[in-house]
Amino acid sequence: MQKKKKLKLKKAVIFKSLAILIGLMSIYVFIMFLRINVLPWIYLVLIFLILLFLDIGIYFFLSKKKASYRIIGTIGACFLFVFYFIGINYQNITLDFLHQFSFLNIQTEQYQVIVKKTSEFSSLRDLENESIAYVKNREGATKAFKQIDVSIKKEEIEGTGALIESFLKDELRVILLEKKEEELYNEMSQEFKENHKILDTVSVEVQKSDFRKDVAITKEPFSVYITGVDTYDAISSVARSDVNMVITVNPITHQILLTSIPRDYYVKIAEDDGELNDKLTHAGLKGVDVSIKTIEDLLDMDINYYIKFNFTSLIQIVDALGGIDVDSPFAFTADYEEETHIYYEFQKGINHLNGKQALAYVRERYGLREGDVARARHQQQVVEAVVNKLTTTTILTKYGELLGSMEGNFTTNFDFDSITGFVKMQLQDMPSWNIEMQVLSGADASRKTASMPDLYSSVMIPDEEQLENSKQKIDEIMLT
Repeated sequence: MQKKKKLKLKKAVIFKSLAILIGLMSIYVFIMFLRINVLPWIYLVLIFLILLFLDIGIYFFLSKKKASYRIIGTIGACFLFVFYFIGINYQNITLDFLHQFSFLNIQTEQYQVIVKKTSEFSSLRDLENESIAYVKNREGATKAFKQIDVSIKKEEIEGTGALIESFLKDELRVILLEKKEEELYNEMSQEFKENHKILDTVSVEVQKSDFRKDVAITKEPFSVYITGVDTYDAISSVARSDVNMVITVNPITHQILLTSIPRDYYVKIAEDDGELNDKLTHAGLKGVDVSIKTIEDLLDMDINYYIKFNFTSLIQIVDALGGIDVDSPFAFTADYEEETHIYYEFQKGINHLNGKQALAYVRERYGLREGDVARARHQQQVVEAVVNKLTTTTILTKYGELLGSMEGNFTTNFDFDSITGFVKMQLQDMPSWNIEMQVLSGADASRKTASMPDLYSSVMIPDEEQLENSKQKIDEIMLT
């Protein structure tokens, strides 16, 4: 008899402990909702009441002595345990992702020590007491010299073009050049490509100050610069900006305007004191802050925030979503890998793209009748396709994979509270957004540029009338 009482007491303790465990998990789930801070209070109240009802129900069934009640309670507890476990996992993924929304104040630059291919120099040790020339006013170059453990002399040169020109004329024996600029001149100058070699590469990190212009994004219009850089390197690395898009958002009128600017747009680069304009894409070699200031000057506007991504970002995001669908206005072929020459065929009409195909789709311009303008439209199509996929039930099964694909592959100066506040507003008001798109255009031409003043490059001269109309459209969205 005593044994039966002990057994019953033991079972009661086990079942009540299970009920308490489920209760503690529900409390943790609710606390996580509070920490994420994206749900309106009415949703939080509803979730609290549902969790409380479930906890009371589980406790009621598990505290009963009848076996049938306890079986129902145990099945319900097991179901809730799995449900809460999955929910907590999703909440942790979400919280980790949202905490990425902080300004990355590091810009990674790689400097290369370059000599003539026919030079007797074969290592840094051979440069003892040699003079190394570099572009003036480069903080990264100054840091790079500190890592060169050889006694050398430093010589400042005004501008990359002058540095390369003097090097090719044998006026300079050794130069220090940022990796992306070296790659740029390799593309544009066969003479440079065939007549230099790299002795060493030094990676440095340059501290950047935050340059966002904060506004209450749930109550005031704001603009976001979207930049996609042409590299697979770390997201902090400087690179040319292949994608240049300004998203203007008015949360009051629920209007969104996407303004795409061709990468070859011939503009005055901010902080460049020279007389020549340059391709917009080359502003990215000086950092996102310079790209933003250049576009602000071009469009006579303020840009509040930015989001930067690279090739890896796009490939992984599209693949995580299971691919996207785009409607191509014509058939064309794109060269995905310029060195290995992997080609993708796109048909007129709907194309289902994986990550690599999506990257090829947004990068191709040579096979398109409108060139850079068509490429900008393709970029808008892909952005729209990704957004459309995000608003389907696909996101439920791809959620963890999607957020994981973005880890380390983007950076932004949005802050945590702004993002969560905007999501909360969207969930609370459920507004229907009116989305418009525009692409700046112009005339193709050949011009010398500030980056390469000794060479002629393909550029796009802005259509001034269309540029003014685009500015007016942005003003209408911002001031409505």
